[in-house]
Amino acid sequence: MDAGLAAVLGALAGSFATIGAALAAGWAQREGARISARSEHRRERREPRHDTYKEFMSVAATVRDVVAVYAIDTDLTPVEYANEETENRLREASFAVKDKWVDVSLAGPTSIAKMAYQIERASYLAILEFSGYRQCLADDDEKSQYARRVFRKNLLDVSRQLDVLLVNFVDAAQIALDDDGSRKR
Repeated sequence: MDAGLAAVLGALAGSFATIGAALAAGWAQREGARISARSEHRRERREPRHDTYKEFMSVAATVRDVVAVYAIDTDLTPVEYANEETENRLREASFAVKDKWVDVSLAGPTSIAKMAYQIERASYLAILEFSGYRQCLADDDEKSQYARRVFRKNLLDVSRQLDVLLVNFVDAAQIALDDDGSRKR
């Protein structure tokens, strides 16, 4: 190989190396900017999400607490507890869950919104079961006694379901709030 060809090939190799380094540096810079922008976006959403999740969990816990009394033995829960005041408290809390569910759904992410929807449905179911139970208390015939047992069992199931859903929601909310956007999904 003569000296001229070696010089040209050396210059080409140097040019390709410089172009490759420039492309790699540009890609790294663009990727760094994307990560920074995404991280900043997540940081800006974190505080409003925190407040929204906290409010939602608070009202959902109220629904759970009202029906949790029915998660214990039938003989230990006084029938007098199933009164209009308790039903109104449950109804108000369930409506508050529905209102906060909308806020949580808008705050996102989708996985949290889906869990919030399950909690909202369970809280609505709690109203239906509690109202049915109260209606069965008025009559003392055999059919009403059977229906009362069914509603009590359903209240037990709803109470347990709400408890599990809330624990899962808290775990998922913590993960969503800890996500700084630096990792791709």
